[in-house]
Amino acid sequence: MFGEIQTTAVICKNTKAHRDENLMFGHKIPLAETDAFEVLPVTGAILVQCDACGHEDLYEPSEISRLEFNVPEGFVTHPRFK
Repeated sequence: MFGEIQTTAVICKNTKAHRDENLMFGHKIPLAETDAFEVLPVTGAILVQCDACGHEDLYEPSEISRLEFNVPEGFVTHPRFK
């Protein structure tokens, strides 16, 4: 299932690696497919690895957003969201 879907996502904190992308919004890292009503399944910080640059960082639940965008081919749901 590819194309534009609603996902939970974070913005990569490694801004130097993603300079060529939109600086205002940053590189989006999809975590899981979701809908507008699903409760966030995490309550603490989670470790996320960027699918583009490989940088790993901790993200708090407040840094996780619901976004609609095209997910990359080979997208795999983050283990904490399964």
